[in-house]
Amino acid sequence: MKTLSEVVVDRLLKFMNERNLTQYKLAQLSGLPFPTIKSIMQRRTKGISLKTIILLANGLNITPSDFIDDKSFDLENLDLD
Repeated sequence: MKTLSEVVVDRLLKFMNERNLTQYKLAQLSGLPFPTIKSIMQRRTKGISLKTIILLANGLNITPSDFIDDKSFDLENLDLD
C-alpha cells in the first residue's frame, strides 16, 4: 500500500511524462510555487489539499476527476495513517 503523497507523485509523473513537462513548467501552468511542486515530488509534503490537486490538474490540463480516476486512490489501496 502507498501513502496518499506517493500516489499523487505517481500520478503527477505519469501526466508530466505524457506531456513532457518539467516541475518548473508545471509550477508555471498550475500557479503553484515551484518549491511546493518540488516538495510534493520529493515526497516531503504529507497533507496534499484538494485545492492543490485542483491546481495541479488545471496545470496538467485535465479535470481533478481525471487526476484521481485511478485504482491507486481506492481506500483499500491507500495507507492513510
